[in-house]
Amino acid sequence: MIDTHCHINDKRYKKDLNEVILKAIDSGVQKMICVGVDLKTSEKSLKIADTFNEVYASVGYHPHESKEAKKGYLYELESMAKNPKVVAIGETGLDYHYNISNKLVQKKIFNEQIELSKDLKIPIIIHNRSSDADLISIIESTNLSNGVVHCFSGDWDFAKKLLSHNIKLSFTGMITFIKDPILEVLEKINLEDFFIETDSPYLAPAPYRGKRNEPSMIKLIAEKIADVKKLPTKKIVNHTTDNALKFFKKLTDS
Repeated sequence: MIDTHCHINDKRYKKDLNEVILKAIDSGVQKMICVGVDLKTSEKSLKIADTFNEVYASVGYHPHESKEAKKGYLYELESMAKNPKVVAIGETGLDYHYNISNKLVQKKIFNEQIELSKDLKIPIIIHNRSSDADLISIIESTNLSNGVVHCFSGDWDFAKKLLSHNIKLSFTGMITFIKDPILEVLEKINLEDFFIETDSPYLAPAPYRGKRNEPSMIKLIAEKIADVKKLPTKKIVNHTTDNALKFFKKLTDS
């Protein structure tokens, strides 16, 4: 299994990070992508990735942190992204639910990171909340086709729009405790078009909802998808692992 999106750089793992990673490995997790949301967390992701063979990093600016992006931030992200263990740019994107950063600033920083991901020829990890129309508009205007919308929770119509642009979807433990509209998406999506992730420490799957999430819990997500699709869990695990290895190509380089 591959946890394609976790934040084990979070302070909630300060005391037991080694144990959390070992527990994940023991539970069958082969690789984990530790995701940055600004320069500091991106640097920490890379440090963890350089320490543990099974951990890789993604570097970027989350929409909430867009307003904090200083001149030269792209150069710093680019410098980090040249490390063999950095497999993607992100987490970046749009969040109009909280609007912690101005919408125009979010769009600017997102667009800049899209161009960086293209220049570096690595994928981009996209955050999207209450911003569907603008996300599609940016995807179309930039001809983005090498991205994944993480923690997808939209309906099938939105999913189809993303998939038509070759954008992948990723599912979290949220699918274990919400029904509509995500179950229709799980039923209809092709096995080649999605990944699984924990988004640790957030969104622990049932029956652990409300507790600190960990990469070791990712099999519960695969089991839920298998249940909805009426397929063996092993088939979901194999497909999502293969999908991640093909998409995040640097996972196989080191």
